[in-house]
Amino acid sequence: MTEQATASLQAQPLQFMLADADPIFRLGLKACLESVPDLEVIAEAESPAQVLSLLSPDSETADTSAETVTPSRFNAQTLDLIVMDVGSMASPDANAMLCQQLKARYPDLSLFVLSNQSSPEELAKLWQVGVEGFCGKGQVATTDLIQRCRQASRGQRVWESAPKAQVQMVLQPDSPRPVPSSREVTAFTFLRQAFMDTGLRQLEQTLSQLAERRQQPLTQWQRAVSAGRTRELQSVRWMVRRFLDQQQDAPPNAPQETPEPETASSWGEIDPWETDTLTAVPSRITEVMTEHELATTPDISTLLMEALLAKLPNSLHNRTPDPLEIDILKAQKRQELFLIVLKRFEGVLDELRFSQVTRSQLVSKPSQILQDLWLGSTADFFGKYLTLPLSNAAQASSPEIEIVSVLAQDQGIVEAEILSKIPLVTALLEHLLFQAPLLVDNALCGVGSPEAMLQAEALLSNIVVNVANAVIQPLLNRFATNEIIKQSFYDRTLISTREIERFRNALSSHYRLRRWFLEPKEIFESQYGLVIFSESGLQKISVYTSRDQELKQLQGIRYLVTLGLEARDAIAPPLRATFTFLGRGVVYILTQVIGRGLGLIGRGILQGVGGTWQELFVSRKSHQEK
Repeated sequence: MTEQATASLQAQPLQFMLADADPIFRLGLKACLESVPDLEVIAEAESPAQVLSLLSPDSETADTSAETVTPSRFNAQTLDLIVMDVGSMASPDANAMLCQQLKARYPDLSLFVLSNQSSPEELAKLWQVGVEGFCGKGQVATTDLIQRCRQASRGQRVWESAPKAQVQMVLQPDSPRPVPSSREVTAFTFLRQAFMDTGLRQLEQTLSQLAERRQQPLTQWQRAVSAGRTRELQSVRWMVRRFLDQQQDAPPNAPQETPEPETASSWGEIDPWETDTLTAVPSRITEVMTEHELATTPDISTLLMEALLAKLPNSLHNRTPDPLEIDILKAQKRQELFLIVLKRFEGVLDELRFSQVTRSQLVSKPSQILQDLWLGSTADFFGKYLTLPLSNAAQASSPEIEIVSVLAQDQGIVEAEILSKIPLVTALLEHLLFQAPLLVDNALCGVGSPEAMLQAEALLSNIVVNVANAVIQPLLNRFATNEIIKQSFYDRTLISTREIERFRNALSSHYRLRRWFLEPKEIFESQYGLVIFSESGLQKISVYTSRDQELKQLQGIRYLVTLGLEARDAIAPPLRATFTFLGRGVVYILTQVIGRGLGLIGRGILQGVGGTWQELFVSRKSHQEK
């Protein structure tokens, strides 16, 4: 970046919005903020509805009762911070409800709550949603408030000390309680100690066996499984030893006191509540750990990798209704490709952590990250220097070509058809790198919650499967019938030229169907289709997310598809009700009118025949008696 561009960015003031029901307080806060040269209040609102309407794309025509400044250049992307207190407007938890909606729609927008009426439960909800700043009204000096607003606008967590203990109490409902002052040594204590010692010996023995096994020649899959089991057993050993150390360090007659929330933490001089980086503070706080303990504890990305590795052996068969490029591979090659993509993704996470990418910078990088992931996986899977002989006599001057360099020429096609279609990549990366909550069924779920873990696992599975498809797609376009490729990579049931062409035609038909019909349908239904690993194979699921902007951009046949779906939804219920009514009428006429009429006619005929037969029988009998 040039010096002029840097100077222009530094000269641009931070843009704030004020949302408060009290106009006097807004006026005073605006005067304090605008007294600083690098701060500018560009909009004001007095209700949650006005906040949402001002942030919407048509904010110039929405809700004119809110005071705005130059609305033509105001949007959610240029806004740096919202300072709000809407708790007295609608309900006691209005702040948390509004913050949850704002974080769901604009995850990069920073929020700062000023309130004196927040309960501990609401504070915990604000923290889990991802609110950057909180402070009580009138409890800090103006200069301190301005400094906190600056920090919050950069994405830093700035919470005053008073609510910290309240939030921690709510987020730690199962904190250890004081025990009686005297602890007797009982048989149960010895039994528990014996069980723990036995378990530790078994853990050490298993870890030794795994270490010996890693010294032997193993396949890439076996080595990955062994490494995952080792990390899991090391985590269990750490937890057991930590519990034993706590039991041994406590005096027999000394009570175990619950640590005060405001005491100095074991992080040394760093307070985890006031750290500038969001990664140091998990949204679901259980305890404060030392740096060594934190390093030995598996993080979310490690748990996700291990979960996918555990499901990988059973996820080699396609159980979805759609054809996938990887279906043409042997089962062993499919497994190898999945492992390569997983390993590459883990390397991408490490590189992003090492480069200290911020959340605002991460928004523009998913496309580049997926391209690097695809290129790296392609080189690892086929071999960077793998060459194929050319059978074309016209190219005898270059008898062999490097397959990876040729496949990389289809980068534009792969990007347009597969990589750009992978959804929610930024959300997953923010969740793994910055501990940001995930949006699951229109509700934000904190790091470590079961809902967030399942959603993150589904998103990562979909990335792995789609990148694997992207690796195989150029191969099918350029070297589909090459004999070396067929013998080395293809499944034996798809090795003939006819089967290969049939497979490619099925893929082409699926891409056309997805482009013109399936994607507009998913956009109209506000959902994404994901291919995930499962115990029974690759399965397809749908996850909810707002896609209104994509819906507005649809044109041509894709737009007509949504109109057709809407027309069907509007016409189908009345038509169904009409046909149901007519069907019931026909059934009534057939059974009650025609059926009964035929029954009466038949009954009359039978009665007439019976009467005639009886008269003949009586007359014949009387004639015989004579």
